[in-house]
Amino acid sequence: MSFIKVCGITTEAQALEIAKMKPTHIGVIHFEKSPRHIDIYHIKKIKNLLKNYPVKLVAVVVNPKKSLIEELLNIVDIVQLHGDENLDFVKQFNKEKVIKAIRVKDEKFLKEIEKFSKKGYLVLIDAFKKGEYGGTGKQIDKNLVKEVLNITDKFILSGGLSDENVYKLIKEFQPFGVDASSKLEIKPGIKDLKKVKKYIEEAKKALKQ
Repeated sequence: MSFIKVCGITTEAQALEIAKMKPTHIGVIHFEKSPRHIDIYHIKKIKNLLKNYPVKLVAVVVNPKKSLIEELLNIVDIVQLHGDENLDFVKQFNKEKVIKAIRVKDEKFLKEIEKFSKKGYLVLIDAFKKGEYGGTGKQIDKNLVKEVLNITDKFILSGGLSDENVYKLIKEFQPFGVDASSKLEIKPGIKDLKKVKKYIEEAKKALKQ
């Protein structure tokens, strides 16, 4: 595993503070329906602030047009597709530049994970909540995570991760990476920096043992 992401950053000040804690990735949301949405102007400002830190910036989008992804890839390192994007759409982009998020509701969604994994795309698995595209704080059914392990061991575990449970979940499932957002917050888009620091430390500690 070599992927520790803190997602849903909305301010330059917090982006800078979190970069100093050395996660591998910081995520910003570019989706107007999200309470953590920020515009492209502010994404550019955050990216500029991070240029002296060894952290990659990920822009999370939901059902975007191809042109938006292309625009974002001129700014950020990676675009995370968190909607209902199909494989034909995703195949238009470099495998190193996109992550496909899949909200796992039941075993039917395992076929989607398999489809993208077989083509070499990095998949993030998140909990399913009707009408919401991530950031719910809900955890995935652990039995479904075990099923994912039968498909691929190169996935990012998301959904309800926190400073309190990340160590245990890494030990249990040995994912390629972890991604946390809402459980590290004071309110949507504003992180509790103490929780963020502990989350990053616990994730790194779990990797070393």
